[in-house]
Amino acid sequence: MNAHQVHHFLLLSYFVIIVCLLGTMNTSCRAADQTGSKLKYNYLPREEVITIEVEKKQSEVLLKSWIGKKNLGAAILLSNPGMNADSAGLQAFLRRQLPHAGWASIAITPPNKIPTPNFATSPTEIPKVGKLNNTQINTEHTQRFSQKQWMKIREKQAAFIVATMGKLDDIGSPYPGKRLLITTNQGAGLIISILSKNLLPKPDILIIINPFMTTGTENEILPKLLAKLDIPVLDIQSPDGHVASQKTIINRRILSPHNEPYRYRQQLIQVNLNHLEAWQTCLDLIEGFAHTINKAYPN
Repeated sequence: MNAHQVHHFLLLSYFVIIVCLLGTMNTSCRAADQTGSKLKYNYLPREEVITIEVEKKQSEVLLKSWIGKKNLGAAILLSNPGMNADSAGLQAFLRRQLPHAGWASIAITPPNKIPTPNFATSPTEIPKVGKLNNTQINTEHTQRFSQKQWMKIREKQAAFIVATMGKLDDIGSPYPGKRLLITTNQGAGLIISILSKNLLPKPDILIIINPFMTTGTENEILPKLLAKLDIPVLDIQSPDGHVASQKTIINRRILSPHNEPYRYRQQLIQVNLNHLEAWQTCLDLIEGFAHTINKAYPN
């Protein structure tokens, strides 16, 4: 075999190797697509990861069974939009610790984060800029979306949450007892809004942590919607909560039912939620409030 033949043989060999590698990569990608949820949460036991179909797409639910002798029911956890079912921090901590307190944890995937709108102006529109109607004063932030767009976004987010919750009956059936719904940040704001419209079955106990909504109008009416919910509510606020949640602390307390400890309780914790101490405080508050409600309404 001369030098030219050797060179040709090596090139052919390299080509065959590359084709094989590409074929292997494609096969791996297909396998990853088929078991995406398992790969996404491959650090968890397989039995904890349940894949459901929501709006014709796969979504994950993380289930952790009771640990110990206490069997009180199940806690459904919903974190902030754009996060996952095992978001680092408080969500992941509660998901793992609640089963030790007698509550099976069912963590659902929240809706997607709201996209950032594109404010690019078409070249054909530039000459018309002076003719456009501006409904904002110059001291306000630029509006991200119109009111109509916000309504569509909220409807879509609510539909995703309602559809997901509708899949949980079979998942939670092995864990009879009361149902806690624990939700944080904007996820809490969405849940308050959804429950106020009777789009979801009422949980036995609602726990909201630093609740808020993105727009000023939505956030302003949030305390009124919360006060109308005819369910026990534990309202937890941390000092590092979103500024929008800080704005409604007083109204959430004032507008909620007075002298009805089984309907509403607000707890202001002193530690930021990026500390383990604050996570444990939240868990203790949830356990204590749930115990109070269970004692008052044992069935």
